[in-house]
Amino acid sequence: MRGGGWSLARFWLMVSLLLLSGCSETDLDAPPSSPLSFEELKQRVSRIRGLPFQQEISLETRSTETIQTILEKSLGEEYRKENLQQQARVYARLGLLPEATDLPKALLELRLFQQSVYDSRGKTIFLPKGPLRPGLAFLGRSSVPEDITKQLLLIYALSYSLQEQHFHWDEKIRNRNTEDSRLTLRALRKGDATLVALAHLMGNPQENRQKMIHGIKGLSNLSAQIDRELPHLPELLRQKVAFQIVQGSEFVSWAYALKGWEGVNALLLHPPLSTEQILHPEKYYMKRDDPVRITPWGLIRQLSGKKIIDDTLGEFLIQSLLSRTLSKGEAIEAAAGWAGDSLLAFQQREELVLGWVTAWDDREEAREFFRGFQRALERRHGISLEPSPAGADTLTTSPSSRISLLLQIRDNFVFFLDGIPLPRSVEIADGLWNDLEIGIESEPFELAKRTRQTRSVGK
Repeated sequence: MRGGGWSLARFWLMVSLLLLSGCSETDLDAPPSSPLSFEELKQRVSRIRGLPFQQEISLETRSTETIQTILEKSLGEEYRKENLQQQARVYARLGLLPEATDLPKALLELRLFQQSVYDSRGKTIFLPKGPLRPGLAFLGRSSVPEDITKQLLLIYALSYSLQEQHFHWDEKIRNRNTEDSRLTLRALRKGDATLVALAHLMGNPQENRQKMIHGIKGLSNLSAQIDRELPHLPELLRQKVAFQIVQGSEFVSWAYALKGWEGVNALLLHPPLSTEQILHPEKYYMKRDDPVRITPWGLIRQLSGKKIIDDTLGEFLIQSLLSRTLSKGEAIEAAAGWAGDSLLAFQQREELVLGWVTAWDDREEAREFFRGFQRALERRHGISLEPSPAGADTLTTSPSSRISLLLQIRDNFVFFLDGIPLPRSVEIADGLWNDLEIGIESEPFELAKRTRQTRSVGK
């Protein structure tokens, strides 16, 4: 199979979009050779990854309705519908999602758009009957032949199968208890599969290792293309898709550059813990920077009602949140230096109360986020946060305001409280620092030096 005539940047964008919608160009300089059978494709993916299929994988075609039923069941096992609805409420309150977003429906539609389904329990790959949906024309050009689209979709599904058989990937995702850490693993899943797809189409991945690594840079404009492909879905979901493909591939390429597929396998055995490490690979491979685990006992004791969210947003989702009202550059700058966070939401009768504690690498990074988040809140709500009697480091809305917000900075921590009016909000903020526990826990990985540290902080 020839691979030298293609523009790698164009090709990488094509591969990623084929994962989403099966659309791309027909007039590329070096189209793949004749399609492989499913069995031949399994053998090829196994050779590329250097991993055998430990269990048989079958391929079946089903109606769109049947595939939708399979995906609904999968989503139900991964998330309880009630939990997704509560997450949508909290994210809408923060500004991450539009009001009244039907998150279960949006996630289902996104997964249906990707066309292929891998059922890890049944060891089966499902494709829809009939022609694969070509999606929109890629950059104004016609779609690629359906057999090429099918081959690439199957390569991704087969890669997911190897991840599950050798690294128990679905279990790993289920065991991650925050949105940030689950998104981290999904980025690794997409990044590994994308490298396999490129290796397949380049023919000899060992000889073309540097070309593969260089080609990943061609994904940089993918986000804008996804926005054009999926304009009806919430912006947050579109950004998460782009993150998994673009940053996930870039992150996995570091391990591949270091030790080839052995490095990728080691990465999957001991994956990173946060999207911060995906966004900044040096914080994983070079000088390990694991997230801070925050337990705000003082806040938990003071807030009554039913706890409906206990989560960590992470650097990527904080970037997404800030970018709703700030420029992309401002959002990236304000989210940099993230060290950890704890987002809690309580239902108090008819009211939703949010308490969010974020930790930063140092005081200056905390101050940068404090100022950026203040601007974002003021622009979003059309308000002005003013210093409280507690001092300039505690900002609140006025007692007459239609909303009750508090934003406070203390050393390298920032606290945000939404839903409690003055003066009670200041009392809660003061009590938070009396019992704030943090800790850092890391995992061993041969490509990075690890440390282990746990400590408690009382303010």
